[in-house]
Amino acid sequence: MTMKTKLYHHLQSTTTKNPQWNTLLREAANKSLFTKALSLYLHMLRSGASPNAFTFPFAIKSCAALSLPITGKQLHCHVFKTGCLLEPFVQTSLISMYGKCSLIDNARKLFDENPQSRKLTVCYNSLLSGYALNSRVKDVVVLFCEMRELGVEINGVTMLGLVQPCGIPGNLGLGMCVHGFCVKFGLDMDSSVGNCLLTMYVKSGEIDCGRKLFDEMPRKGLITWNAMINGYAQNGLANNVLELYKEMESKGFCPDPLTLVGVLSSCAHLGALSVGKEVERKMEGFGFSSNPFLNNALVNMYARCGNLKKARDIFDGMPVKSVVSWTAIIGGYGMHGQGEVAVELFDEMIRGGIKPDGTAFVSVLSACSHAGLTNKGLDYFGVMERKYGLRPGAEHYSCMVDLLGRAGRLNEARELIESMQVRADGALWGALLGACKIHRNVELAELAFEQSQVKHSKNKKDFSGHWLQEPNNNSSR
Repeated sequence: MTMKTKLYHHLQSTTTKNPQWNTLLREAANKSLFTKALSLYLHMLRSGASPNAFTFPFAIKSCAALSLPITGKQLHCHVFKTGCLLEPFVQTSLISMYGKCSLIDNARKLFDENPQSRKLTVCYNSLLSGYALNSRVKDVVVLFCEMRELGVEINGVTMLGLVQPCGIPGNLGLGMCVHGFCVKFGLDMDSSVGNCLLTMYVKSGEIDCGRKLFDEMPRKGLITWNAMINGYAQNGLANNVLELYKEMESKGFCPDPLTLVGVLSSCAHLGALSVGKEVERKMEGFGFSSNPFLNNALVNMYARCGNLKKARDIFDGMPVKSVVSWTAIIGGYGMHGQGEVAVELFDEMIRGGIKPDGTAFVSVLSACSHAGLTNKGLDYFGVMERKYGLRPGAEHYSCMVDLLGRAGRLNEARELIESMQVRADGALWGALLGACKIHRNVELAELAFEQSQVKHSKNKKDFSGHWLQEPNNNSSR
């Protein structure tokens, strides 16, 4: 009899008075009906039934999914009182719950208090995943080394926990070491590990390494194709997205909403309206028409491709509009010269109780700039941090320099750059330089040119002379 079979019979021997409670709990948790699962657990206790090692994992899983650390601690007490703490399934669930509820030190304490944890791969894997989820990279590495030293079996789930934090900027070197370890022990053949490694590479901007891994993977599921497609999309390689999408379809894979979001994003970037329309037809055919993420992507695609009426129709038909939905339509009107409409929509969004994020502010500030709504743009910029707690980034400052520059308020633009909370790059000074050219401010142009470190020019004097000469050709006509 195997260890798993012995464990199963042991747990079965401690069945509750009403075993159907466990079945109901399992069904609710497996269907992601986590609130219902916890409600069933309470009803079970009130009915006089006693929970056992089969009961707790589903209740604990529900606490983790709903981020209910206090309820999770109460369940931990129930586990202790019923004597189920040493059951591997229960212990693993508790460690996982604490990790997902950002109480990773509680997870470690529980792990350390049970000596048998150090013999079980499943317990190590739960703690490893918890550390990864909480970005405790050093602890992930230390725990993995401990597993190796103690001879604890390492499997694909272990590697998933180890690879996960390697997608964080600055950890690519560690990720490549992990990849090498996977290859050495044959764990890279695990499709889940391969997908995780692929995601790590594309998130780190190492798109060529990601593609090489993708091409070498013996089995590619839809998750694999999605990882590569969205990796291309996130790195601005829109043509590659559409090429890979066609290849995926030729291999007989049906896209899911995640696939189509990446494709629509690329259509928006390229202005590929015909492909975007084809994707919309597929959405209808696959029954994805009510998917909010896809509808947001559709609004963005049609707006960027210049079909504002279609974008607005889809937007108006959405039963629930998120800040992403509003940002897509606001950005569309702004980029096509209808700044007044964009501003009206932004104000309507705020009146509706939707809190704008940094991307929404970029869209409305850009709209104000292109429409010449200088004071309105200054008002929005002023409330970003004061009212909404959003610290302006380089994109927001770039919009403001453009806004002030177009209005001829060049000194204000310079003062804004010099007072920035983030480091000014050459692009910002370049934007000011362009405004100086339009408004013929030679002195400030020289300063902006020096700061922007523009390449391929001889020197400041020569550049300023060229800058002065170019408008004269038009003015003398």
